[in-house]
Amino acid sequence: MTKNSLKTGPDELGYYGEGEHAMGGMAVGETLMPALHELNKGFEEAIKDQDFLDEYAYYCKHYIGRPSPLYYAENLTKNLGGAKILFKQEHLNHTGSHKINNSLFQVLLARRMGRTHLICESGAGQHFSATAAVAAKFGMPLIGVMGDIDIQRVNQNVVKAKHYGAKLKAVPGSLKEAITFAIKTWTSNPDYAYIIGSCVSSAPFPKIVTFAQSIIGKEIREQSMAQEGKIPDMICGCLGGGSNFAGSIYEFLDEPSVKKIGVEAAETAALSNGSPGIMQGMKTYMLQSNDGSKSLGGSSLGAGIQYFSVGPMHAYLKSLKAVEYTYATDQEILDAYKLVAKTEGISAALEPMAGAAEVIKQAKNKPKDYTYRNGKDKIIWNCSSCGNEFTKIIARMDDSKGYCPHCKTKHFL
Repeated sequence: MTKNSLKTGPDELGYYGEGEHAMGGMAVGETLMPALHELNKGFEEAIKDQDFLDEYAYYCKHYIGRPSPLYYAENLTKNLGGAKILFKQEHLNHTGSHKINNSLFQVLLARRMGRTHLICESGAGQHFSATAAVAAKFGMPLIGVMGDIDIQRVNQNVVKAKHYGAKLKAVPGSLKEAITFAIKTWTSNPDYAYIIGSCVSSAPFPKIVTFAQSIIGKEIREQSMAQEGKIPDMICGCLGGGSNFAGSIYEFLDEPSVKKIGVEAAETAALSNGSPGIMQGMKTYMLQSNDGSKSLGGSSLGAGIQYFSVGPMHAYLKSLKAVEYTYATDQEILDAYKLVAKTEGISAALEPMAGAAEVIKQAKNKPKDYTYRNGKDKIIWNCSSCGNEFTKIIARMDDSKGYCPHCKTKHFL
């Protein structure tokens, strides 16, 4: 890794980059600093401990079921023409998403550091159910914090987490409020470890989550070389906080030949419509009022990408223009869901469908016989979570002639 590598950050203060491009940091009060420094020390020691890394690798293989497949979506490719489309099928992991990669790593770290109780936040409930499963595996009590708005639409994940023995704490609001409550609880209870679900908040959380999720990109490299004889030309994925997309692209940050496109929800697209600010312990892009005194946000069909900000690594990469960030509307997400379901028989969650919507756009931009003429452009989409919960939303919209049960908007299915 060279000095100028995009994979060297963050620095000892938690910042990605320097000067005006610097994002991240530890923008917290003094009472939080000791816990954050202790966590950082524990993490740095753990990733140098081969026994710890071997244990993580063992459970990734035998408990999660890694590696997840890299699947050639032949029907979708033929339907769209142009690029060859491959799915990184993270939805086939135990508990149904990429979230368990991170939950497993952080729970093992918490156990190594002598913690006995766990707390986590969640938006779509995937992180809650994943952490609950791992907590049950290692006999550690867990409290999952969720906004009351999100609980209403992802009930199945909440039920699964309770089956694993976890307790639910509902707070008014959505993911932002859940994170705030979880951090306060963690710092006032020394026996607790905070198992954060995305690469957001103060250092060292962003680098811990990115490290855990980077297993996705490492597998993509190995599988793409084995199956296609080359690394991918493009990687697309959704992002709210940005953990699944960070994990997908981290391995390729120093590969300019690999185009990387992150896709937010249009209603909460902080990287496209926001500005730099400081919130929840980090400097990053966020939706805020003109004077910066108030955070803003909207609603999205995908609870897991309904976040008014984004992880600092993504904010830094945007500032450098090293990665392209865009957004997808609810209608584009639904259209992508239907097309993937009908062509490939895969029902993914609505969140990763934001990334699929961009894949569809990119493939359509190629000549219809492009793939079969010269076999170029391999596009990989990270299908980061399964759609068992979200088929209920789709069904209710079908029954109500296209009206969304959450935002009351008519989407044409």
